[in-house]
Amino acid sequence: MLDPKHLYWLSEIVDLGSFSHAAQKLNVTQPTLSRAVQVIESQVGSRVLERERYGVRPIGIGIRLSEAGRNIAAFRVDAENAVDLWRGGLHREVRIGVGPMLAASFMGGFFSCMLKERTKYAMRVVSATASWLIDQLNEGNLEIVLAPEQINHFQDDLVQHKIFEDQLAIFAGPGNSIGKSREIVEPSELQGQEWIAIGALSGIFGSSKEIFANIGLKGVTAKISFTGDILMAAEILQRTNTLCIMPQKLGQLSPILKNTHLVRVSMELPRRDIVIWCRRNDQFRPEIQYFHNRLQSYLAAEIPDFP
Repeated sequence: MLDPKHLYWLSEIVDLGSFSHAAQKLNVTQPTLSRAVQVIESQVGSRVLERERYGVRPIGIGIRLSEAGRNIAAFRVDAENAVDLWRGGLHREVRIGVGPMLAASFMGGFFSCMLKERTKYAMRVVSATASWLIDQLNEGNLEIVLAPEQINHFQDDLVQHKIFEDQLAIFAGPGNSIGKSREIVEPSELQGQEWIAIGALSGIFGSSKEIFANIGLKGVTAKISFTGDILMAAEILQRTNTLCIMPQKLGQLSPILKNTHLVRVSMELPRRDIVIWCRRNDQFRPEIQYFHNRLQSYLAAEIPDFP
């Protein structure tokens, strides 16, 4: 039977690219690592590493075995974290995914409030595109995802709990006067404007091109599209005369967009309701119920006109 420790060592040798670096990190001797690799090769009946000019690389079954070693390392870290949480009086860690627009709006304030509470749970928070977060939720790497309801992605085993309703809106920076002097802007006035886009590859129904067509704009293209980030788009809005389409409430709640203004148009733009996603079998787990209830309470107390 393969020794899990040997597989772990093999993964470190592969990831660091040399026996010497791995030995230094693992606090063992190079001969010890060499013997461990020889044992693995004897057990599987094949070489697992190939020496090159600048180090070593996995070959054949060594590729699969080094991946198994990484999984062993990850389980070891999880076990050590579980012990640390238990010693700190916490029940477990909740893994939470947050979309970029949510991360740039009220979620920092929410997690600040959670820090002040004597919560029973630690939290690990990841911010990324909605589609990537849903993939991670499906694969069991996350337990909660906060993202738009309208996700163009596999979700058969997932359920949603609506947090609040929102819809797309057009935002302009302080240097762009369009929409400042009038309540409603006609589509013809938007035709010659420069645009940037966010969430270009986020897996949300409704591409920028479809939304432009919905407004009545022809031949309009976003000159720069951002995926997984809102900070750069916010800075561009502050510095240039560009326009950007993003969720209205989230945009208005975001501190980094405080100097921007809405450009109101006569037609209604698509919805972008915000929901909590979780796996169907997990929706009644106490930590997920706790997170949901605390988020609802925070929004009701801190956000004007919520929901």
